[in-house]
Formats: sequence, C-alpha cells, structure tokens
Amino acid sequence: MKTILLAVLSSWAISHAGLAQTLAALPSPPVAAPAAKAPAPAADEFHQLLARASGTWTGQATMTFSPTASPLTSTSSLTNRMVMGDLFQLSEVVYNINGQQIRGVRVTGYDAKKKIFTRAMIQDGGNGVAMEGPYDPATKSTTMRYQQRNGAGQYTDMKEVYTFVDENTELLEIYRLDAKTNQEFKILNVKWTRNR
Repeated sequence: MKTILLAVLSSWAISHAGLAQTLAALPSPPVAAPAAKAPAPAADEFHQLLARASGTWTGQATMTFSPTASPLTSTSSLTNRMVMGDLFQLSEVVYNINGQQIRGVRVTGYDAKKKIFTRAMIQDGGNGVAMEGPYDPATKSTTMRYQQRNGAGQYTDMKEVYTFVDENTELLEIYRLDAKTNQEFKILNVKWTRNR
C-alpha cells in the first residue's frame, strides 16, 4: 500500500512540476502603461486675484436680520490661504456677534471653462451653502446667487456680492429676498481690511 501511495504521489509531483515549468515558460501578459493624466489646470488671473488675498484680515460688520430691525455691529477675522495647486482659496472666518463667536469655513475657486467663481461655505449653527456667479471687471466684484434654508426649513433666495476693492480692502455684501415685499434687502455688510 505504501508503494502504491508513493507511486501516486511521485506521479502527481512530476506532472505538476512539468505544469509549473510549462507555465513559467509562457510569456507574461503585457502590462498596460498607466493612462496619461490630463494636465492640471493652470492658475489664471482670477486665481491670482484670490491668491492676492492670502493672509489675515479684520472685518467691520453690520448685520440686519429684517428690514425693520436695528442693525448689529461686530468685528470679525478672516484668514485666507491658497490650496490644491493654488486653484482654491481656503478661508476661515470668525464673527463675534453679541459676545458669541460664530466660525465658518469657505472654499472659493474659479471655473475657467464656465467663467464663473464658485464658493461653498459652512458655519456653526447653520446649513452649508454653495453658490456661483460671474466676475464683473467694471465693478471688480462677483455676484453669486444661492438659496439658504431658514429655521423653519424653508428656502430663501440670497445674493452675495464680493468686491475686490484693492490689495488691502475687500467688501462682502449679502442680500435676502423679503418674502412679504418680494424686495431684496441687505442683511450683512463686511468691510475687510488686511492686517499688516
């Protein structure tokens, strides 16, 4: 019995050794070259406009929550830096309102194909928003429209106008559509001044 078992195992080993040699002698299948990556988009004059704002800024803000409400004033801070190959501006914003800090993060870019600025923002205690809009060289500003959900879960039409006044001054204005009058009114005005 041992002899038969050894003969079977030997025969199996020899046949499999031959198979292994045959497989080893076969040519390897060709390895496909990695697909060429599309060239990365290059930063243009609009990305440079965003990059120009890198650094720390102080904002003087005026807020009005309804057309008949008294305005509130606050001081805020803004820190900008370019990320992702200098194609996006990452901003950290801190508003001080009635002794309470509200923090936000926004990402701003420029879509060269669509020729529009894009922005996404999230902040404490609120819903995130995404917006886009064109740049007007005559006013050195972007106008972006978006919708924001209010505390009752309803969407409100909003507009942001961001003006690049000069290398040391920028202006943020946010408007809300009043549901009762169907008129836009300014709810936020922030004059940003570069810290030196």
